[in-house]
Amino acid sequence: MKKGAEIKDTVGNRDRIHVVMTFLSLAFLALSAAILIWIVRIQNGFHVKEKYMDLFTPAPVLHTEIPERGRILATDGRPLAISAPQYDIFMDCTVRKQEFRGIDERERSRLKKLASEGKPVPEAKKAGEAAERLWQKKADSLSWTLAALFPEKTAAQYYDEIIQGRFRKNKAGKEIGNGHLTIHKNVNLDVLNLLKKAPLFREGKYRGGIVVEPHEERIYPYDSLARRVIGYIKDTLRIGLEANFDYELHGTAGHEWRRMTDGDRQYIRELDSTLVKAKDGNDIRTTLNVDFQDIADKALRRQIADDDGIRAGIAIIMEVETGAIRAMVNLSRGKTPETTVWERENLALRQVGEQGSVMKTVTLLSLVEDGYVRSLEQTIPTNNGFVPNYRQDVHILDYQRETGRREISVKHGFEISSNYVFTYLAEKYYGEHPQAMFDHIYAYRLGEAFDFDIDGLATPVVNRPGTPGWSKTTLGTTAYGYGMSVTPLHVATFYNGIAGKGRMMKPYLVESVEKDGVVLKRYKPAVLNNICSRATADTVTRALAAVVNDGTAARLKAAKLPVAGKTGTAQVVLSPEERGGSQDPYHDMGGRKKNQGTFVGFFPADQPKYTILVTVYSYLSRESFYGGTKPALAVREIVDQIYAIDGTWDSRVAFIGHVPAMACTAESEAGRVPNLKGLGLKDALYLAEAAGMRCSYSGAGHVAAQSPEAGSKRKEGETLTLTLK
Repeated sequence: MKKGAEIKDTVGNRDRIHVVMTFLSLAFLALSAAILIWIVRIQNGFHVKEKYMDLFTPAPVLHTEIPERGRILATDGRPLAISAPQYDIFMDCTVRKQEFRGIDERERSRLKKLASEGKPVPEAKKAGEAAERLWQKKADSLSWTLAALFPEKTAAQYYDEIIQGRFRKNKAGKEIGNGHLTIHKNVNLDVLNLLKKAPLFREGKYRGGIVVEPHEERIYPYDSLARRVIGYIKDTLRIGLEANFDYELHGTAGHEWRRMTDGDRQYIRELDSTLVKAKDGNDIRTTLNVDFQDIADKALRRQIADDDGIRAGIAIIMEVETGAIRAMVNLSRGKTPETTVWERENLALRQVGEQGSVMKTVTLLSLVEDGYVRSLEQTIPTNNGFVPNYRQDVHILDYQRETGRREISVKHGFEISSNYVFTYLAEKYYGEHPQAMFDHIYAYRLGEAFDFDIDGLATPVVNRPGTPGWSKTTLGTTAYGYGMSVTPLHVATFYNGIAGKGRMMKPYLVESVEKDGVVLKRYKPAVLNNICSRATADTVTRALAAVVNDGTAARLKAAKLPVAGKTGTAQVVLSPEERGGSQDPYHDMGGRKKNQGTFVGFFPADQPKYTILVTVYSYLSRESFYGGTKPALAVREIVDQIYAIDGTWDSRVAFIGHVPAMACTAESEAGRVPNLKGLGLKDALYLAEAAGMRCSYSGAGHVAAQSPEAGSKRKEGETLTLTLK
């Protein structure tokens, strides 16, 4: 056909086109059928060998999703321990270094090529060097930001580390760099956001070099406050509530299978796998009062921080009605006084030792409950402070010389903490059947370790009849605080039983287990034992109040709430290493000793709400200190501070309130003895003093009799004697 000739529309041409189109249609139809058959074959019968599949398919990886750990809360809901996202910040110091060098290398190659072709060669641009100088300038600016955020290093130090990391060389002189310079670990989200706005870092990971590794971190908002109670889990070390309630706090881990993508090398979920979501842990609400804990911690620190002779101190505040622990402080130094005061160990639970005179209350409670002491004014002979087989109590000699008396009341013996008085009473009333007294000790739960919310409560050691530690003097020494070893928590629990009018509550630390504010499990107060009658508790309480008002705890007399309690000083049994060959268990070869001083009691004395114990422990020393000094001073500060923040005892009356007129329940004519019958002791003493009369009393309860009689003429200096029942 000639070029440019027109194809004519003839029957022959149409037939040829029809044949071609028919052939092409059949060919495509056959190809489609073949493809369909091949697809079916592949779907049903074709299998790729596993060795080829492994080469082209990324292996699935089991990913575990860590649950969020539950919170530990104070009694009012304030967090004591929480889990929060934290971030470790690193820097890839070598980022873009090769890129900048590549720019100059390509420029040199271009110029070299021009020279080889005989063409004019311009001056090298050195754009890579300029980019490197700009990067280093930004690194310098970054260093100033880092120094402002993390002042433990200067800006110059940060900059030097970055540059050294960028151009570090090995021993052969080859540049190796340092891909991950540690900037700072455990920063929060606010600091991370500031870092992301810093020079260089704002350019991101691949241009600025910032590397962020997120993780969950346990945060304690109040730092060291109550840390030995809250505890922690670190490797194999597990202590406190974190360990004992780990099964509630931990939650349940989730898991899914993931594969790595080809492009950005990120793990994505394998869609065919089963997804098990993580279940976050439950919250634990404790009995701890953050304000009380802080008050007790600071008061105790003030007494021991500046005294290098004090090794440790503890404080316990327990609620009388329930046994809830509102504060538990455990402060101690290391082996030497130069170490920092810190919550190192839970001495309140683990420090088993002889407690000294605070245990005389155990003896007094037993004597009153058994009816051997019917009145605190009951007297015993002084006998020059001597009981056969025991050391002489020289304080009784002082008492005899000062008063000229040869008798002493049980109450006064308790006030001055006389060892003789309680040795005499124990030998007189329990000498023939000592087990009776030890039955009381076990009833007071002082002979065993009861269940507690955290591990570590030590088992007391009681040298009762029939044990290897029993001797003919064990009864008397036990009566005044030696011969048995208990923990401070045991002592506080016992005194809490007296404050509770004979009902001893089980101390506890956890109120409930919660999830998103919903209580899943509640722990209710429990009674350990009923240790005495209400009348016995009232009598012993009066004796404890006298210790504060007229005895060894006089430093507490001016406290803003009335306190009843007992002081105690004890020498600590030394280890064989500390004795250094000395046969005396309480002194080393140089005559040095370890002391512990305690005050334990409750307040307000007339309507007890809280039981409090403070104990301090010394290093080896020749000096002595007593429970009526540092412990009592700490207790007074704690009581005054609690009074200030607890509205229960606020004496202020709102301006809209109506105060009714007060009527005197006992009236007397001028110069006459007032009628005090039927009044409580506190009111009776007030009216007697208002009438200008001194007063003495015996018994417990309300005034049943008085001498002189009501209405009789009052004489100057006359003492009004009251009998209470």
